[in-house]
Parts: sequence; C-alpha cells; structure tokens
Amino acid sequence: MQNTSMKRSAVLVASALGLAGAFFAGAAFAAADPRLSEANDHVTQALVLLKAATNPESKKEFGGHRDKAVALLNSAQVEIGKAITFANEPPPAPKKK
Repeated sequence: MQNTSMKRSAVLVASALGLAGAFFAGAAFAAADPRLSEANDHVTQALVLLKAATNPESKKEFGGHRDKAVALLNSAQVEIGKAITFANEPPPAPKKK
C-alpha cells in the first residue's frame, strides 16, 4: 500500500512540475489564435491525468493503451507548437513581377 502511495505522490509531483513548465512555456509562446494555446493546455491536462491514472494489479499498465495515448498526445503538442510558430510568423513578402 505504501509503495502505491509513493508512486502516486511521485507522479503528482512530476505532473505538477510539467504543468508549471507548460504554463511558463505557453506564456512565452502565445499563439496568434488563443485557441491554439487553449488546446495545448487541454492536451497538457490530459497528459497529467493519463500519467496519474492507476490500474488494478491484475491489468498492468492499461494494456499499453495509456502509453500509446501519452505518445500521441506528446506528438499533438509538437504539432500545436508548430502551428503556433507558423501562425506567429510574418506573411511572406509579395513576389516581384
């Protein structure tokens, strides 16, 4: 019982640190469309919840599905970051004739 409690505490601390890092990164990396930043915040929250989820001992690690969901959400955050970067870039200069 104590081992599970320690694992949960460690996950919660790591999650809190991750959220804090995401908050500060988001503040410095604001999107042209605030919905992109909001979507990134929701993905971060989903990651924290997934990483904190526990499974009964008889079914370890959610059959690998939680890990796959975490990987996909990490990829989504990368793509959202690219969308924010693209949105914040100045438009290309008009072509000269």
